[in-house]
Amino acid sequence: LLSVGAACSRLFARYYIEYKTNKDRDRAIIYGAGEGGHQLYSAIRYGGQYTPVAFIDDDPESQGKSVHGLRVYGFDAIDRLIKTKDITTVLLAMPGMSHRNRAKIIERLQKFNIKIQSTPNLTDWITNKAVLSELHNLSIEDLMSRTPVAVNEELASRCITGKSVCISGAGGSIGSELCRQVLVRNPNTIVLYEISESALFYIQQELLNREEKLGANIEIIAVLGSVLDTTRMREILSTYNVDSVFHAAAYKHVPMIESNAIEGIRNNIIGTKRLTEACVVANVRNLVIISTDKAVRPTNLMGATKRCAELVVQAIAKDSHSMRTCIVRFGNVLGSSGSVVPIFREQIKSGGPVTVTHPDMKRYFMTIPEASELVIQAGGMANNAEVFVLDMGEPELIVDLARGMISGAGLTEKTEDNPNGDIEITFTKPRPGEKMYEELSYDTKLGSTDHEMIRQSSEQANMSSSLEQQIDELERAIENRDDEKMIEVVCTMVPEYTPSSDLRPQTPIVETVQQNTVEVIDVDETA
Repeated sequence: LLSVGAACSRLFARYYIEYKTNKDRDRAIIYGAGEGGHQLYSAIRYGGQYTPVAFIDDDPESQGKSVHGLRVYGFDAIDRLIKTKDITTVLLAMPGMSHRNRAKIIERLQKFNIKIQSTPNLTDWITNKAVLSELHNLSIEDLMSRTPVAVNEELASRCITGKSVCISGAGGSIGSELCRQVLVRNPNTIVLYEISESALFYIQQELLNREEKLGANIEIIAVLGSVLDTTRMREILSTYNVDSVFHAAAYKHVPMIESNAIEGIRNNIIGTKRLTEACVVANVRNLVIISTDKAVRPTNLMGATKRCAELVVQAIAKDSHSMRTCIVRFGNVLGSSGSVVPIFREQIKSGGPVTVTHPDMKRYFMTIPEASELVIQAGGMANNAEVFVLDMGEPELIVDLARGMISGAGLTEKTEDNPNGDIEITFTKPRPGEKMYEELSYDTKLGSTDHEMIRQSSEQANMSSSLEQQIDELERAIENRDDEKMIEVVCTMVPEYTPSSDLRPQTPIVETVQQNTVEVIDVDETA
């Protein structure tokens, strides 16, 4: 009797304490009944946030079994478990699963409007960068169905290792990542060319810290300057004996360039022309120009300027046999300044709503490190102004990205079926010049290269014999602030481009000043 009484009292006390402890926790399902699921259960069982209720596993042999006293169910049981057991969270414990399969599972889970958290990936776990119990909200990489890119180091190092490398636009989203990727491949010198003083300062300090940790001996030069300054460009390229140039300095925001046409055309077209000419004069061996999918059959001025820049580079490179040149096209990069990711993130942080242009709008997406690595590898294959197209996978709906980011933040979408959700998604309308979907090439059949994720377009550039004359006319129109002539020349260079009706000419500053002066004089005379 004493033994039974002691055992029962202990069991009752344990049950009561666990009940009191667990009633305020989130009731969770652990997705994955393998080794990762076992360790996650052990890590959170006596923690303070989650109460494991059941396991989910896609392996039929595991389903129906009991793990740590909890039943293992198949995926089809999730809906019933959520309703009957008040489940609030799904914890992903699949560190060894492939990226693509992981993304598919996340996509299937998102329809249940439930919070999703994940354990670290296998690489971080094995290398002790993270422990399995460190649950985190879903990252952009988790939401993407793309498999990480395999780096061909022979290609990536071809125009970098032991050389002097210059990155224009070094403080931008792509430019700064190019700097990081270049640094780890041990160049002799990195020249950071940037017009923004603060952006240049931050990337310089970051690279200096990284260089110290690597124990490398790389000269890092920070240069304030514009690609429009030909003399400055020639001086820098010659002084530091630059071997390779990665041109990432460009204005890229579609609505901004629609309303600031002169600056967009000046920087993207004229700036690229002057940088390319400076490279020829300074005997630069490798030139990589970063372009965009919006340059293919452009419907906005930004895309038209990038297409013009491609034509100009090809024309100059055609006459230069000593410089290996290539143009690299790709779509949207996740997390770059002005992209949908930081905008969505801020909207979610402020409680919503998340604004999406159109429910059917699609875009190609790629992470910044992935795009930068491929650009560097494409540079290793450059020869005669080839157009390389990065394999962006399949285009994805922007609204799916928005839903994924809401789930990734541990929140749920507010809909008619889920009125108690956290964040609502609202739809606006396409802005002037926006396409419903983007293309990566004029050519539907892309050739293969030495890298499986880099394709080559065989499209023939329709370079007019009067291209040089057109560029001269464009420069004069910019100098005279003649918006009408400027747009006319761009349309001549890119016949498939039709300006949007909202592309309004800018009022010349000189005329505005004169008009205001006349008005003041009239008032004085009347007085």
